[in-house]
Amino acid sequence: MILVTGATGNVGSKLVQRLTDKNIAFKALTRDPAAAKSIFPDGTQIVKGDYTDLDSLKEATMGVEAVVLISPAHPDMVAHQTAIIDAAKANGVKDIIKLSILGANLGAPIRLPKLHAEIEIYAANKGLRVTAIRPNLFMQTLLGNQDSISSNGKIYAPASNAAISFTDVRDIADVFIGVIRKEALRGQIHEITGPESLTYAQIAKKIGKVAHHNVEHVDVSEDTARQSMLSMGMDPWVVEAFLELFGIYRAGYGAAVHADSVAKITGSPARKFDQFAFDFKDKFALRV
Repeated sequence: MILVTGATGNVGSKLVQRLTDKNIAFKALTRDPAAAKSIFPDGTQIVKGDYTDLDSLKEATMGVEAVVLISPAHPDMVAHQTAIIDAAKANGVKDIIKLSILGANLGAPIRLPKLHAEIEIYAANKGLRVTAIRPNLFMQTLLGNQDSISSNGKIYAPASNAAISFTDVRDIADVFIGVIRKEALRGQIHEITGPESLTYAQIAKKIGKVAHHNVEHVDVSEDTARQSMLSMGMDPWVVEAFLELFGIYRAGYGAAVHADSVAKITGSPARKFDQFAFDFKDKFALRV
């Protein structure tokens, strides 16, 4: 039995579908089971849990052999994930299979990779076997730009001409499935990306090609990006975390390609951005 945390999120929801398709026994953790029921496939075993309620987490991890540890970027991300780890340890869980980030390291110059590394080490020090799945920036983050793309053909991002090895969320879910099914893949670090590094200007052209209208990248300043994200109601801590990440990309540290890992684990090649753009072309179609 697997417990999936962050089950309603980008990766978690895709993984829930994959687990269902593969007939792998799992439970999906959520704070709001009623709302989640409309998202998950019929028959999904949903358990209620809150990162700030250790008793609920202990109940959720009962009878589980592995925890898929996923939670969004958040000021309390370390506290949230270590609470799950503590509950898992108390119930004799053996494996933590964690969604991490490419470049996770205690010596990282920015917060997200540093905090993910801290959580990985915490779980290992608890005596749990830790498998870290470390993707680069999700292709699906571009869906957050669909309004500006479909209304005026613009992608606003403080990315300059940085090349980034975008990773498809569907590949991430498939890698999780591979790790869940293959004992030999446990206890390792799996760095995964798409098969190519692309600039935002290049992905804009690819989206425009399949959406049949001109799309271009508008390189905005950090301050402009900050004000835009804050105006959308994003948490200030999360805003700064993403701005730090783009600063690293602009410095040239987001281009490494680890597509071979995807093929090795899943048996299929990592999806190209062209495939992502085609599959979601209706989202980017010009509004008339």
